[in-house]
Amino acid sequence: MWWNDIAQLGNTLASDPRWASGIAPTARIEPGAVLDDTGGPIAVGADTVICTGAMLKGPIIIGRDCLIGNQTMIRGPALIEDGVRIGFATEIKNARLAKGATIGPMCFVADSKIDEEAYLGAQVRTSNQRLDRTPVAVIHQGERIDTGHDKLGCWIGARASLGIQVIVLPGRVIASGSLFEPRFTIDRNYPRGRYRTRQTVEAY
Repeated sequence: MWWNDIAQLGNTLASDPRWASGIAPTARIEPGAVLDDTGGPIAVGADTVICTGAMLKGPIIIGRDCLIGNQTMIRGPALIEDGVRIGFATEIKNARLAKGATIGPMCFVADSKIDEEAYLGAQVRTSNQRLDRTPVAVIHQGERIDTGHDKLGCWIGARASLGIQVIVLPGRVIASGSLFEPRFTIDRNYPRGRYRTRQTVEAY
């Protein structure tokens, strides 16, 4: 179950051969970036750039040729695969980002799984906690399942695209290849497709 993958992320990192590899010689850590490994190791792959002002708190594995933008915060455990781009002032917490994913500026991605080449525009939010503080439920194969997790984000499928200020409610699954235009609230598991909200404008 995908939500258990998120819950077991720390164990996944510990069994990854890159766990103890440290900072690759060709990685670039710009002045002012902070890598805090007191909570666990931080591994950074070849040719990855971590920009000024970024704050990383292990345990974290970052693959090759990634960009971690200015003022970004990553709170481990986090697994970030090759070619991922993360924009300015985004926060990543307890998340898996697959190869080639793009996370725009000022996003919040927590307790979530992001598949290959998914695209999140600026200010996308993955909500990870219910307002009533009860455990998050998911719909899996048509059945409602109580995950038992107080905090759980979402699963965004491969090559899905989310426009600026899209909000994803806890426990939702976004089908691969789907497109959601700006300011859409994803409150259910929509079938694969293209979605937008209808806007009404009144002059006064």
